[in-house]
Amino acid sequence: MKIFNPRHFLRHISMPTLREFTEAHVLGARLNIDWDQAPETLPTILSDAVEVLDASLPNADLPATEREAIGHDIHLWYDDLRRAHMMSNGLAIKEFQIACASDAEVETAFASRDEREKALWMMAFRDKAFRDAELHLAFQAKTNGKYWKKHRIQPGLDPTRDREKLESFCHEVAKLYKKVGAGDGTHIEISERAADGSIQLAIYVEGPVTAIAHFSESNFKRITTRIALETALVYHPDSGFVETVVKGGAANHTAVLQLFGKHVVEKEIAPEAIEKARFKLNALRDGMLEPFDDWSIHGVEKVRLRRARFSPNGSTGISFEIEAPPAKDQDDAIRLALDNLKIQHQFEAEYNLVRACIIVYPLASADEKTSHFSFDISSAGSSTIKNLSVHNQQVANVVLKALNVIEADEVNA
Repeated sequence: MKIFNPRHFLRHISMPTLREFTEAHVLGARLNIDWDQAPETLPTILSDAVEVLDASLPNADLPATEREAIGHDIHLWYDDLRRAHMMSNGLAIKEFQIACASDAEVETAFASRDEREKALWMMAFRDKAFRDAELHLAFQAKTNGKYWKKHRIQPGLDPTRDREKLESFCHEVAKLYKKVGAGDGTHIEISERAADGSIQLAIYVEGPVTAIAHFSESNFKRITTRIALETALVYHPDSGFVETVVKGGAANHTAVLQLFGKHVVEKEIAPEAIEKARFKLNALRDGMLEPFDDWSIHGVEKVRLRRARFSPNGSTGISFEIEAPPAKDQDDAIRLALDNLKIQHQFEAEYNLVRACIIVYPLASADEKTSHFSFDISSAGSSTIKNLSVHNQQVANVVLKALNVIEADEVNA
């Protein structure tokens, strides 16, 4: 993700999206913008107006409450632009389209806008769908991480939408973090995903007191704050699968699921842990990555091993990593390992490939320029595949199947 810069972001927003978003935003009423100016100058005019308003606050002859309110609105302006920037990607747009599949107004709005403008339009006019997609993608980014686990419980349960019961669940979860200094403050959000009918609960608990250093109004300051501890749970009613992102180890995962049963679905549940399917990375140790079928039928020109980490068989105390250059015509990491390790037969017999980065070069069409993409996989079963676009996720799974890293029935797992 590129670094966010408000001026640079707004330069990519054209009329009428720029005006629609500004007038719908809470800060819009405080800005006096002449929208009849030349369209190409409006992003700069708008950015200047916000900065002038911000700079006038210290000297403004305003009551303290009004000054605080304006400052808050300006903070929301920049934060909302940043959120839209983070959601200006193919995965987010796909989520928007799924959530608003029967919304003719969304289809019309998306027909003439790029990804940035679609994100801004959704934030302004479909804020609930925008937030639901934001929460879902935030959860997806954490799946397969060290805080993520998957269990199977009863299918067909109906999680409550009653705020009092959800708040009770949230407060009980907060008690799990008391031993690390968490406070009493809590917040919970519930969202539903149209694509698979899953229901997500995002819980925020007031974390321990933390001292941080930051810049405020160009001045260096140290402040104490309480950063929220995030916990999330996604339940799939059709299958009974439930995914959790919880800090504190397996005991906390189990405790959160038990509290979910008690407060949210009001049934006693018996979670059955589902272990991650391990990737058979040693299948990649045959040098250049060549499949048993033709890459081109999958729209792929070439696949290379960008990085490879090896660990001695039976020991995790020592490991080493080999990195290959990104150029398509260079040797991959396995080839470099075989060419440079002094004792190749011992290397093949005594070392396991435990982590790898695979780089995929799609076929370039005549009318569309394509770029390569990469993803990390671990022999323990974790990967970054879910961070790819929907299309590239499918290609990544096809590549792993063709290379015998996963079995055919694991592609959609």
